[in-house]
Amino acid sequence: MNNILTRLIFFVPVLTVIIAYFFSTFSGYVEWCFPLLDGCTSISKVGRYGISFYLYKILIIPSVILMIIFWYQVNLNIYRSKLLLFLSITSCIFLIIYLLALGFEGKIYRFMREIGIFLFFIVTPICQAWLTFSLSSNKIRSKFFLYTLLWMYLICLGSYLFILPFDNANYENVIEWNFVLLIFLFFPLFSGLLRRVNV
Repeated sequence: MNNILTRLIFFVPVLTVIIAYFFSTFSGYVEWCFPLLDGCTSISKVGRYGISFYLYKILIIPSVILMIIFWYQVNLNIYRSKLLLFLSITSCIFLIIYLLALGFEGKIYRFMREIGIFLFFIVTPICQAWLTFSLSSNKIRSKFFLYTLLWMYLICLGSYLFILPFDNANYENVIEWNFVLLIFLFFPLFSGLLRRVNV
């Protein structure tokens, strides 16, 4: 597994969102805050307007394509499962659909965004958990950090279900920002923990 590949999967989207956030704040499209803690805006809103609209599509979509390559390499060299490969690639495709529809108005585009991000948020963590639990100790040095990451997923899910009745967008945004960060963090973490024998 190529560490450069997994680092690109993580750092390119993260840096893109950060840069897009600054462009959006300076242009007055979103409020100034620390979204991971304040939740003053959603990740989606950051990428809807101005230069950020193009940054999301030009930089993050290729990162998702790299994610597809990651899952293909996993199936080829680490853990063979046609179903896991199908689900993971399908999840990536729906994220691309979401990104393509982001910034456009209309019921169809809204549906594309909602179904795209919903399936990515559900299916990708499931695929990551499946891969983590399926790996033998001769292929990975330790699962501790991966298990910790998966527990944090559950904490995010539990927190979201807890705050849902309050209908507070800021709380929901905080969970969204942190959840997305964790999902993308999985890839370099996983690659860094792999043993370098036959992978």
